[in-house]
Amino acid sequence: MPRQSARFGPWPCDTRRQELRAEFAGAPVSLALYVGAQLAGAAEDLHWVLAGLLHRRFLGWVR
Repeated sequence: MPRQSARFGPWPCDTRRQELRAEFAGAPVSLALYVGAQLAGAAEDLHWVLAGLLHRRFLGWVR
């Protein structure tokens, strides 16, 4: 689970995004479910961050 502050760069970083896309190649729903689970954990830890910002940060790149 990432422990990066909402103030810093994108999560995941560009390198990790490429790795995740390769790992979940051909399975976009599985990628979205995995990243969604990470979002749920982050929402618990970062309860002061607006939900829309977390959603955009965690799921906005998954398309």
